[in-house]
Amino acid sequence: MTFYEFVRYYSEQKIITMKQTQVLAAATIIVAMLWACEKENNPTPFISDIHTSDCHTYTDKLAAKDMTTDSIVFSFADDGNSLQVTHYNLMLDCGEPDITTTVETEGNVVTVVEHVGEQGLTNCICLYDNSFTINYLPQGKFTLRIKVESIYAGTPHQTTVFEETITHQN
Repeated sequence: MTFYEFVRYYSEQKIITMKQTQVLAAATIIVAMLWACEKENNPTPFISDIHTSDCHTYTDKLAAKDMTTDSIVFSFADDGNSLQVTHYNLMLDCGEPDITTTVETEGNVVTVVEHVGEQGLTNCICLYDNSFTINYLPQGKFTLRIKVESIYAGTPHQTTVFEETITHQN
């Protein structure tokens, strides 16, 4: 018996009045809305614990085995819902005061963008190490995409430096 059939039957039998029918219908709709909102309350991924090194010095570069290749290392945190990521040798404009890391999701793709501030008028490049944590990852398989955005001649340019499918089961 559907809700409509239930209400119609009992109102025809004069067991419940029209006012009671309306109150019951309104209460059912409110409960259904609250239940639906609760089920769709998936937190949005966000970035935390960002740590960016200073520009590698000439001595740092000499000490490194491979001083120009950038690499991405990641692992799930102990809580199982966060991914700790380190981007070694992130190549960006030097002298930038603000290197930021942002995240956005579209479907099953989690995209992280590492970018410099608004200056973009420097004439040198630096290598940085950038570590961060991505919180509230989607369950199941998703693609982690990391992009670097630099500003050349005042125009932002994005380059995808990493893309891998990851399975997240918590």
